[in-house]
Amino acid sequence: MTSVWKRLQRVGKKASKFQFVASFQELVVECTEKWQPDKLRVMWIRRSRRHSTKLHSWQPGIKNPYRGMVMWQVPESLQITVTLFKEPGAEEFEDKDWTFIIENETKGQRKVLASADVNMKKYATAASAQYDITLKLKPLSVKVVEATLILNLSCIFLKEGKATDEDMQSLASLMSMKQSDIGNLDDFNDSDDEVGEERRASFGTGQSVQFTEFKRQLSTLNEEESQGSASVEASLRTDTSIALEQKKHAPASAGSSGHLVPVPRGKKRLSGSSLNSTKSQAGGLQQAFEPSTPQKRPADGASSDEVS
Repeated sequence: MTSVWKRLQRVGKKASKFQFVASFQELVVECTEKWQPDKLRVMWIRRSRRHSTKLHSWQPGIKNPYRGMVMWQVPESLQITVTLFKEPGAEEFEDKDWTFIIENETKGQRKVLASADVNMKKYATAASAQYDITLKLKPLSVKVVEATLILNLSCIFLKEGKATDEDMQSLASLMSMKQSDIGNLDDFNDSDDEVGEERRASFGTGQSVQFTEFKRQLSTLNEEESQGSASVEASLRTDTSIALEQKKHAPASAGSSGHLVPVPRGKKRLSGSSLNSTKSQAGGLQQAFEPSTPQKRPADGASSDEVS
């Protein structure tokens, strides 16, 4: 909502776009006795916009080894584009600060040493101009005693228009907008593409899962059929071997008369005559195996009496 409020505040204002170029000449950094910087760079920043120089070695001084400097033998400059706003009847532009930062880097580790804010409206003019500036930077580390940056700043006027024109919007303001304020249509397109890809991926995955399940069921049926056929073959082999064994041992069960005794294969229902003969044979066998006990003979007189 901050960016929307700023836009509302700029309605009716005039906007002017300028180009600033900073050419660096000398950087002086004085540190404590316990620490010395290694390589330094100068950064020119505002919000998310950052411009930085290359790394340069810090050279200690002869008189004071804790006070060193960086000299630019080859000119190095940074360039920015700034949009300044003002009221229709006002003579000065509104304030807009850009910050110079001195940063040290040692073995890949960065540390901010000092900084200084520059109000760009002080150097904005309709005619091209150049300024020699000596900035006293504010130490941001207890290891820094003093820092000074000497540079040349040039200004070039680009164009003028309304504050609400799209081409007059400051790039820093546009980049600082929150994503919740204004949506990006490309994000919706990307989300639609991602949803479509997810649907296609899920559809393909479902087909593969169904095909895998079908194959598993087929393999299970084949295994069951093979096991059933194997069991049938095993039972047939067992019956055949039993029949062969019975035929082989059949002569050994012959009677005393030399005739073969048939091996009963199952239960048969006997007729009445055969059942009586069987019972009589069983009774005879039982009498044969019963012990013979002597019976008392009756006296002659008793027998004669009974006879008479």
